Amino acid sequence: MRRRGVQIIEEALLIVVALIALSITIGALGQVQAKLDTLFTKAWEGLDWLFKTVFYFIPE
Repeated sequence: MRRRGVQIIEEALLIVVALIALSITIGALGQVQAKLDTLFTKAWEGLDWLFKTVFYFIPE
């Protein structure tokens, strides 16, 4: 009976650790998404500037 109680505690701790790992992963993905968003925004601004510079005679 004592071994069964220890097994339940171990499984509960594994679930807690898995949930913590999942929350850390979600947080990291949020930061990666923010960095990618910044990168794509800067790239788009650069391409927009290049287009406007090369094709300056086209009205906006």
